[in-house]
Amino acid sequence: MAGLALCLLQGEAQPVAAATTMDDGIYVVPAKIIKADSTATSSANQFFSDYAAVRVKDQQATVLLTSNGSQYIKSMTIDKQLVTLVKQVDGQAIYQVNLAKLTSPLPATFKLATPMGKMQEQARLTLDWAKAERDSDSTTTADLLKQATALISKGDATQPVVPAKTTKTTKPAATTQSTKSTTPAARYWKYQVLKADAMTPSDANQYYTHTAKVVPADNGYRVFLTVSYAKSLKLGPRAVVPKEMDGVTVPASRVAYGQTAKNYTMTYWFPISSTRALTAKLVPGKIHVTVPMMSISETFPVRFQFAASGSADKATAAAVAALPETTNKHTVANEATTTPHHQSAKRTLPATGDAQHNETFWGVLGLLAIGLVAWEAKRHA
Repeated sequence: MAGLALCLLQGEAQPVAAATTMDDGIYVVPAKIIKADSTATSSANQFFSDYAAVRVKDQQATVLLTSNGSQYIKSMTIDKQLVTLVKQVDGQAIYQVNLAKLTSPLPATFKLATPMGKMQEQARLTLDWAKAERDSDSTTTADLLKQATALISKGDATQPVVPAKTTKTTKPAATTQSTKSTTPAARYWKYQVLKADAMTPSDANQYYTHTAKVVPADNGYRVFLTVSYAKSLKLGPRAVVPKEMDGVTVPASRVAYGQTAKNYTMTYWFPISSTRALTAKLVPGKIHVTVPMMSISETFPVRFQFAASGSADKATAAAVAALPETTNKHTVANEATTTPHHQSAKRTLPATGDAQHNETFWGVLGLLAIGLVAWEAKRHA
């Protein structure tokens, strides 16, 4: 999320449009962050939901925005009003701002703390009041918060939670919360990352943590995967970007970047309707990898193989085999005779993200899954 520090252009806000008039109630309103000096979409828009939950009462508005970049946002103002953090839900933050009038666009100021230092950036928030969809005539804070939580639970910022001709969509959200005690707890699933065309681990496999967190959600589950690699590789905090899972694009709203003392981390999730989807087949995916020192910026295909069953805790899940032992032995034996150069190079890769400086070059090759693409291309050339 450090890119949030770079993607808001500085500049003065443009004049605010005339205020609109709306009936009291709770709405889902299309929201967008645009540049401070033009109507062009700011790159920062990807870190916020495309919709806001809004309560209108006496022609004043309480606006709830959701963001996955809260770790970098130290404070922000909208229309000169201080924005407050309400709560965290599934790794995303819900922010609140109160508006005296239903106007748009609104000047916004962000104070950020990023790995590159502290920054203060300017942008504007637009709220498309003309396309607002009314959820209910309620004006309670509890119902407003339920609507914001439903936007996060939906997991798809490209469509509003409330359709144009019905207000029944948000009802399950209230039901889910009222029956929370009976909702199945999160489970953990062992997995490994395979090559796109062979039943052998991809070189990218060593950079995944191998234990997925599977969390119950509306109409199914969310599967969280994590990548971790050493800062000593000099790749930067966004060397790996997930592009697809099971043929579906992974939106930026499902990706969270972080770091420890030694490693950069990246966690993303994809939806499944049932846990059977994890074991029914190998799950195809694509990751984009950037290595500035080698002028490489490419997308690589991989496949994810999950264990036959999940576990209630990480320790138990980690002990479950994701790939049958006989298959491992058979595959290694075959590669020993067919691709000796590939195996020799692969042994020089760092086992985890804790690479020494003299291993950096091979660590980069492992992260890029060069064994999957470059070496195989040369071998068949």
